[in-house]
Amino acid sequence: MFTRRTFLSSTVGAAASTVLGGTYGSRGVLADEPREDARIKDIQVVSLRDKGSKGRGRSYLEITTRGGTCGLSGELFMDTPRKLGELRPRLLKALEGRDPSSRDIDSVWMWNTLYADKPLDSYANGIDPLTRDKIWGTRRKARHTPTGTAMMAISGVDNALWDLRGKLAKLPVYRLLGGTRQSLSVYLSLTPSADLKETARRARSYFDQGFTAQKWFLRHGPPEGEEGFKFNVGVVESLRTELGPKARLMFDFAVGQRGRCDWDVPYAVRVAKAIEPFAPHWLEEPFSPEEIESYAKLHGETGISLATGEHTYSRWNVKPFLDRKLIRFVQSDPEWCGGLSEWLQVAALVRQYEGVCLIPHGHNVLAAANGVASQPESLCPMIEYGIPFTKDRQAQQTRVLFPKAGRLEMPTEPGLGPGIAWDRIEHEIYHA
Repeated sequence: MFTRRTFLSSTVGAAASTVLGGTYGSRGVLADEPREDARIKDIQVVSLRDKGSKGRGRSYLEITTRGGTCGLSGELFMDTPRKLGELRPRLLKALEGRDPSSRDIDSVWMWNTLYADKPLDSYANGIDPLTRDKIWGTRRKARHTPTGTAMMAISGVDNALWDLRGKLAKLPVYRLLGGTRQSLSVYLSLTPSADLKETARRARSYFDQGFTAQKWFLRHGPPEGEEGFKFNVGVVESLRTELGPKARLMFDFAVGQRGRCDWDVPYAVRVAKAIEPFAPHWLEEPFSPEEIESYAKLHGETGISLATGEHTYSRWNVKPFLDRKLIRFVQSDPEWCGGLSEWLQVAALVRQYEGVCLIPHGHNVLAAANGVASQPESLCPMIEYGIPFTKDRQAQQTRVLFPKAGRLEMPTEPGLGPGIAWDRIEHEIYHA
């Protein structure tokens, strides 16, 4: 029988010795010979929309067993549905008939199965696995690389497998992993308006509701010149003035309208020095994820802690930043970095570096919440919740997970959390 006890006992002697590090035991979490109806039957990308709606569909990945149990992940992000449609025949060939609980099935295994001559751990040598290009010191042309798009697709499969494991075990995934945290501290992600007084008013409203940790986006970069620079600094100053010293304020350098960060080192240093008196908790991702020397230069010029990792795709992308002590906050996202399996490996890595926390980026919340709840609070102190996009991505669930008074209650449903409200949904299957 598939239970938490058999899952945890199967991890004894595994490579990193603990399931909380994302490792598995010598056997699967089912019995030695899993029931035939628990084996994987199919993988489908589905488009869901409310009945009668003429709006766009929302894409999800379904993995079904021979007995009809379904693991879900989604809403899928950006180009992930198309990439999953492209990879589906090979993924199905690799997974059909397999025990979904097998310790062998994780994102690295899937990658190396799909790209046998292009191993994922090429990243450890600073080489992009697909293109074979050197990555360090380069600036991306878009938010995600082609390699990253493939890894995001694999992340969807991995997360659906975790949802399936939880449903077969009749347990929330974080409980399956040995976690006991019933609620999580939340920080809100927010975008300032052009009116700083209105931004301060919104910040105060959330603060008074118990959301004392807030991250705000600094919308302007070098192309906006002096006016944009002053606006960025004005956002920080107005928020600290309004909320006082008890607020935990973070600032994200991401420039959303251009799809990636486009700051250079002089601009980042100038902003950091201007806002340092207002005690930011961290500054987030001012450069492309491979511009490690830019991070090193900024780190040397400011006492503000730096955060990055949102746009990285494996533990090997993160390790150089940790080895050089450039960051205090790792933001690997289980929707993007290889699913919950690879995220747990990142957690095992981060635990080795004193004073560093893992706080996942989160456009979605289910996989990230289960990961964080499986870890000690000292390692993973809080979770991100974006206003309004995190709520919107749950629109077709049976219920929406939304934080109250600065905390998010963990779901009690088996798997990753609330499922799809099928009674009000129509869906179509598509492969490309």
